[in-house]
Amino acid sequence: MSHIFNEKHFKKLDSPERRKILPIDKVIESIQLDENMIVADVGCGIGYFSFPFSQTAKKVYGIDISEVMIEELEKRNKDKLVIPILGDFKEKLSEKVHVFFTSTVIHELPDLKQFTRDAIDKLDVDGRLIYLDFQKKETGFGPSVEKRVASDDVVQLFESLGLKDIENIELNDVFYLVIGKK
Repeated sequence: MSHIFNEKHFKKLDSPERRKILPIDKVIESIQLDENMIVADVGCGIGYFSFPFSQTAKKVYGIDISEVMIEELEKRNKDKLVIPILGDFKEKLSEKVHVFFTSTVIHELPDLKQFTRDAIDKLDVDGRLIYLDFQKKETGFGPSVEKRVASDDVVQLFESLGLKDIENIELNDVFYLVIGKK
């Protein structure tokens, strides 16, 4: 059984504690967004990354399968800088993207390899696939260690599916970022 975040606790997704342990600026610096990029933030939740991405990127899709999350994203989307999409990105995202990003999603997936294949299909030429998730060790919160996916396993998966220029970045003791190019 996968660990699925309880959507009733969405306020935890944008708290002072989370901002301390999951630094938005460091993530944005690591993924090198620019004003010509189209970004899909898949599993966007309430827009923790979608809104900051929208300050730089040309277009940002905030995609989530949770109606509660998309409703909250829409409430926060006062400037209409993020395009909210409720549902499965495979069916709902009709445009190729330069950046396909997920944050704390991959440990919830029943078939990470298929999800990754589908994500690669949505990438434009030289697009980048970016997974941010929990280090595979005890951190005192988040999913159990057994459910977490090690960054080295993500690197191997990216390699096996033909991604190149793979970077494995340790953001801190809690989170990592793996970036691969199509």
